[in-house]
Amino acid sequence: MPPTTIQDGQAGSFLGLQSYTEAQSNSFFGRDAEINTLTSLIELNTLTIVFGRSGTGKTSLLNAGVFPKLRKSFCLPFRIRLEFNDNSPGLISQIKRVLKEEIDKYGFKVESYPGPEPLWEYFHKEPLWKTVTPILVFDQFEEIFTLSKSNPRFALKELPAFWEELSDVIENTIPEKLKEQFLEEKETVGYNYKKQKAKVVFSFREEYLPEFESITAKIPSIKYSRFRLLPMNGNQAFEVITKTWKENISVKEARQLVSYFTNEPGTEDQSLVTVEPSLLSQVCAYIDKERIGSGGGKVSAELLNRYPKATILRSIYDETVNAADSSLHIISKEGEERKNLIKEFIEEKLITTQGYRTKYHLTAHEETLKPGIYILTARYLVREDDNVVELSHDVLAPIIKTDREKRRSELEAVAARQRARRKAIKLILWALLIAGAAFAISTILSTRAYNAMVDSLEKKGAAENAILSLNKQIDSLKIRRDSLSRIDPKKRDTIYVRDSSDRARTDSLLIDSLQNDLKRFNDSVGSLLGKISDIQGKLGDRDQRLKDITVRNQKDKEDAATKEKQWQKEIERYKKDSINAAIRIRELETKIENLLGQIRKLGETIKELMNRNPGSTFPGNLRVQVYDRAGEKKQPITTDTFRVYIIPYSGTNKTILNTNKALLYQKDCKGFDQLVPKLNGWQQAYFKDGYYYFHDVIKNGRYKVKICNILDGYFNLQMPSPSGSVFWKLTEKEKIEIKLGRF
Repeated sequence: MPPTTIQDGQAGSFLGLQSYTEAQSNSFFGRDAEINTLTSLIELNTLTIVFGRSGTGKTSLLNAGVFPKLRKSFCLPFRIRLEFNDNSPGLISQIKRVLKEEIDKYGFKVESYPGPEPLWEYFHKEPLWKTVTPILVFDQFEEIFTLSKSNPRFALKELPAFWEELSDVIENTIPEKLKEQFLEEKETVGYNYKKQKAKVVFSFREEYLPEFESITAKIPSIKYSRFRLLPMNGNQAFEVITKTWKENISVKEARQLVSYFTNEPGTEDQSLVTVEPSLLSQVCAYIDKERIGSGGGKVSAELLNRYPKATILRSIYDETVNAADSSLHIISKEGEERKNLIKEFIEEKLITTQGYRTKYHLTAHEETLKPGIYILTARYLVREDDNVVELSHDVLAPIIKTDREKRRSELEAVAARQRARRKAIKLILWALLIAGAAFAISTILSTRAYNAMVDSLEKKGAAENAILSLNKQIDSLKIRRDSLSRIDPKKRDTIYVRDSSDRARTDSLLIDSLQNDLKRFNDSVGSLLGKISDIQGKLGDRDQRLKDITVRNQKDKEDAATKEKQWQKEIERYKKDSINAAIRIRELETKIENLLGQIRKLGETIKELMNRNPGSTFPGNLRVQVYDRAGEKKQPITTDTFRVYIIPYSGTNKTILNTNKALLYQKDCKGFDQLVPKLNGWQQAYFKDGYYYFHDVIKNGRYKVKICNILDGYFNLQMPSPSGSVFWKLTEKEKIEIKLGRF
């Protein structure tokens, strides 16, 4: 069912397949952790690599998430998507054009726009870049390895010059044509060429990451700062749904929507659900159009029941597949039903027999399907990597399997009808060629047994005819003998009697001979009947063997079905284990990325402090020490016993802390730990050699210092403060003394 058209000029809350823009940053939800981590990496590094699978939302993350935060840090991001058409300008010219357009768009005043000079020189000499950091963000950068290869102009001329200029900017290397000027006429250089001026971000699909390894010799920084964007989990999808629709959806309906993105029924832990952002946006856009088309209001249970998961995914799937198939421009023959080749390709190549998605390597036979596969990729139904295609999400597999079984059943029904038609024709021909009885016998007996039996029956018939003839002769002779015996002897003369006696004797001998022949024929008939009985017995044995073989085949089929069920259970168990392992790996990768970002940020802070305080061996400018005053002499506590937070006491932080002041007095920090993520600019100290240190420099202003595991363990701090010991607090109940010091 196609989505309802939006009426009355109402705008949908979800964008479908479109990427979020920077102007839509207030509507971009679910990626807070990724935004913070990636922003930190870009701020700390000259070059940052952003990669992820197609459809994970890299462009939206940069536009609506990272760019607004960078601008608050006096950075100016330039989103660049290079063109590789025959009439496109040179690659460096395209970059300079974007620089000029963005400078004018945001109203910056510059002494000059980028001209014929190298990018490195422009960024160093233009005064604007002394206070604002330019960031060149190359989006969908995998096209430099795909589209450029098909155009000799870019492959042979433009790319070498492009990499040379980008390498100079990233590595802060003086361009070759300027080296002589810088080495021999240093007094004429009007700017600090040693300081890094610009930053670069490459964003691309993760399957092209190996391509970048080939240019590490030119740009060594490629090896360091990398960020992998993963699909969302169920919790992030829930945040997107609830924050976008706000009061127009309840928690129950939001959780029901999240369940649309898993094939595992009853999954209660939303963090285990993997959600492709592109599919989430399409599904929610579909429901939003139906909601608006029905007069607006909430995403109710009634609306979701009217458009359940199967209906929405079916609509998205059918619309995409039909569009992809139409792009092939195949004309069917007159009177012949046209096949949906794209649909058949997906059903036969992209899912297994059991209905799980699988990868397929395209061959020359699928070359004609390439336009359709491009449509599937553009709409994020499939991913295509170097002629390897797979479905973008498991949730589509059941729909495809159902369609495949239906199509195969229809094909089997057609084939069965054709087989039945051919069989009927054969039966008619057989009926015309042979008699019904002969046909019945030939279908029961083998050819040899049938011929042998027919031969025996023919011999039996001949013998029976001979016996019948002999019996007639015997009966005739017996009648003649009886008639002779009844003649009166007196009426017969001697000759007649003699002749009659000889004739009677002759007849008697003939009868004996015929009776012997009769016995011989009877014996022959008995022998023939015995052979017939043997043949029938052998045929009976053959039928029994056929029955035994049929029983064994049936048992083998049942055993095979049982084994297949067992294998299916094993496959399901392995699939579930692999899913759990993949989820765990994803969580660990995310944690690793976050930790790496924190480590890099800490390293930069250490460098900054070492430059600011030569000879210092500690990061930060404020430390906390805790003493035990329970005895006569105070003793420093040298174990990591407490958690120490420092929070700026201003703005929204001030309102939140005043509202939740009771949490500051509690010794147990569980409630306070839940409050901390809502605050801005807070730091948690780390423990080293008996002191608690803060990572970043504590700037001037008012602060709250909270120490967990100490009753009433908080106090106010005003910076700047005198050097040395700036504060101490003694809690009489626990005999604890706290000192803050500068170092």
